[in-house]
Amino acid sequence: MSNIYSMILCGGSGTRLWPLSRENFPKQFLTLHGERTLLQNTALRMLNTVPLEYLRLISGAKWHDLVTAQLGAIFGNGNLPEHLITEEPCARGTAPAILLAVEELLQYGAKADDVVIVAPSDAFIRDNRIFTEALKVSVRAARDGFIATLGIAPTRPDTGFGYILQGKAYGGGYYEAERFVEKPDLKTAQEYLRAGGYYWNGGIFIFTPESLYRELEHADQELYALAMRKNLRGIFADIKNISFDVAVMEKAERVAVVPLVNSGWSDVGSWDALHDDVLEHDEENNVAVGDALVMGCGNCFVHSAGGKLAVLYGVNDLVVVDSPDAVFITRRGKSQEVRRVVKMLKDCGRNDNV
Repeated sequence: MSNIYSMILCGGSGTRLWPLSRENFPKQFLTLHGERTLLQNTALRMLNTVPLEYLRLISGAKWHDLVTAQLGAIFGNGNLPEHLITEEPCARGTAPAILLAVEELLQYGAKADDVVIVAPSDAFIRDNRIFTEALKVSVRAARDGFIATLGIAPTRPDTGFGYILQGKAYGGGYYEAERFVEKPDLKTAQEYLRAGGYYWNGGIFIFTPESLYRELEHADQELYALAMRKNLRGIFADIKNISFDVAVMEKAERVAVVPLVNSGWSDVGSWDALHDDVLEHDEENNVAVGDALVMGCGNCFVHSAGGKLAVLYGVNDLVVVDSPDAVFITRRGKSQEVRRVVKMLKDCGRNDNV
């Protein structure tokens, strides 16, 4: 039986949870629920399918020490695998990063028919048992020669995700991925939800190196030619910046989707998502985190990490996030627009705050 490896994508820097997440401290390193960070929970979740010795991370060099510290805190520094981290020489999107990691995995002894699970480091999953069962199905699909992906059952007509249309059943719990759809407008997303058979694309991919290279040759001959040179690290800076979805998944011939239903999955892509999908509410749909009080309010979110008490009184539909050097206040439903705030701060020369 072939081995199973897990690759956790941990190279991105983001500010979607600004002012707590920063370009130099993205959300995967934050503790947002419970006592562990999103990265730590992702790694522990993967150990339900993969032994620790086959755990790998893909990360930029700037995160090396932070990744090692966070995983060492839960596994013990002396227990971390020898080739734990594949460091990206620079940012070139998920397709080059995954191809580099697979190349090095094979160089370190993996086989062409081993299974590789690629997953983001910054998602929240409430029910790990359901997630693990879906991975088992996807591993079977990968061993049958497919590139598999988990399709997240949508809970609302969200315009922030790409979608996957489920096609015919192949048997064994997985289906044809009939097509990938770019992020839709609200009306289209509502139609997808009514129609059924559409799933959010959560960026979780399962394949063997053999299947990956076969599909890459069909999907992107330029990337395939570079990958066949077996020296991606040496030419990494010259590779085009492209996502794995665009380079491979949207053009691949044998793609399977495994539905992930009732798992409590969230990409935690905004303060609204953290409020709606992850944290517990009071009777008036309020969430208070840290040294915070909510009185006479409805549908509010307050997160106080700035070292002082935050009090919301007699207001509705607000997001308030207090950090040591910045306070962010917006309407509920508007928190995804924090990217515009970060851009404005950069334009104003406030780079110390982003």
